[in-house]
Amino acid sequence: MTPTALKAFRRKLPDCDLAVYVDLGSRTVLSWDGALHFRQEHLDVLCACAADLFDSAPKGDGPVEHVLFLSPTGSRTFFRNLADPNEALCCICAADIAVGSLINAVRAALAGEDPAR
Repeated sequence: MTPTALKAFRRKLPDCDLAVYVDLGSRTVLSWDGALHFRQEHLDVLCACAADLFDSAPKGDGPVEHVLFLSPTGSRTFFRNLADPNEALCCICAADIAVGSLINAVRAALAGEDPAR
């Protein structure tokens, strides 16, 4: 996912405060876009959290697509790119984000679809 695509994705979801695209294997932040500036250490922790979550997921028919943490104070969401399972999109969003819309928007963005649609 290019930085431009990541920015367009986040702009489509006003309740998304931070979107971080990561390489799970190397635990590297590839790109990020946020409403606020986040320190690199914060981005690195989010990346490591995604890698740990997907590494510990049950091994079944295929890779786990997403892990969602929803709370009254905000949400943390992690989405594996099924086209490239070593990459993931991590988002920090408002507590009241429409989860179905978020999932659909992430799937479209990871598939390379136009975020304006």
